Amino acid sequence: MSESPQKSSQPWPEKYELLDGFRGIAASGVVLHHLHVADIGHYCVMMFFVISGYCITASAISGIRKDTTTRSFIYNRIRRIYPPYLLAVAFFATTRLVRFLITGEAWAPSLTAWLQNLTLTQWLTLVLHPMADAPQNPTLFVTAFWSLNYEIQFYLVIAVGLALARYRRVPLVQVVGALTLIAMVLNLGWPALAARGFFIEYWAHFGLGAGLYFLLCGGSRRWATASVALVLLLGFVIWRSLEIQTHQFVESQRVFGEYVVSIGTVLTLLLLRPYDAVLARQWLWRPIAAIGTISYSLYLVHQFNLTAVAKVASLMIPSTISVPANLGLQFFLHLLVATVFWICCERPFQRSSKVAPLPQVPDANSLSAVRRP
Repeated sequence: MSESPQKSSQPWPEKYELLDGFRGIAASGVVLHHLHVADIGHYCVMMFFVISGYCITASAISGIRKDTTTRSFIYNRIRRIYPPYLLAVAFFATTRLVRFLITGEAWAPSLTAWLQNLTLTQWLTLVLHPMADAPQNPTLFVTAFWSLNYEIQFYLVIAVGLALARYRRVPLVQVVGALTLIAMVLNLGWPALAARGFFIEYWAHFGLGAGLYFLLCGGSRRWATASVALVLLLGFVIWRSLEIQTHQFVESQRVFGEYVVSIGTVLTLLLLRPYDAVLARQWLWRPIAAIGTISYSLYLVHQFNLTAVAKVASLMIPSTISVPANLGLQFFLHLLVATVFWICCERPFQRSSKVAPLPQVPDANSLSAVRRP
């Protein structure tokens, strides 16, 4: 039993149910990285960027269809991202206070650090003090929040693209495509460039996800051509990564590894699209999709609770008895904390009403024909 592919002239609906499960896989990978089970956290963030590219582009195109203002688009993004994030920062500050009361370990960040962390502008530190890798930014209260600095910039760029589509009739696909090409040239041409916090450094991964959206939902599904192009690009990336033998080898390998994961994610999502409904209903996939539902909360609160969760897990199942069982319990406890946070601090800021199924998307050429208000 399988879902038969649609005719090539018809776009797929925007709703892609398997994306929740892929979020769950990526979020789980980040947690396992911080539990020192597998060194995959950074590459799982690349999966998040690809998925964000698809989802935010879908939201933007829906806004173009409905004649939504750029201001409304930005407001919806801020409402979705900032309240849970600020509550997570408050949660983090509370844990530092508790640690101070128990151990006497002081935590007194500067006013500048507070302002940057409360506004998600920690990347400004990297402008004047670039580093080899964005997560090394010392201004970050929580290291995992580095990727949100880029996500916020991605949303702002898409908002600019919306304005260009609305007032200048510049197709969003052209804006995304041009920036993706620039980002790829920078990333692959100079893979050891220092991180300065600008969106362009990780735009290509986001742009690949946006490209997947245009391919699946834009009315021009050239499956064979797109698949061959992605396979060739993947082959080039792998070949180039193996060829590099300079003193910058480690940094270069990491950059090319990011592209392997990002392109592999796009290819996987492309090939699985015809079987979305069938796979999403499988009982094995449902718990993974459930983790995807709370993935933002899990991302926000897991890292600064690692010590506390490890201590609780050790009381219940000491690692001397069974390391796998102890780690499994830690993972479950992180899910539990994230679920409570999601219920109390994230879900209230999501849309309460049930969103009606999205209509079919017009073909890619019609996206540029947006009437001026």
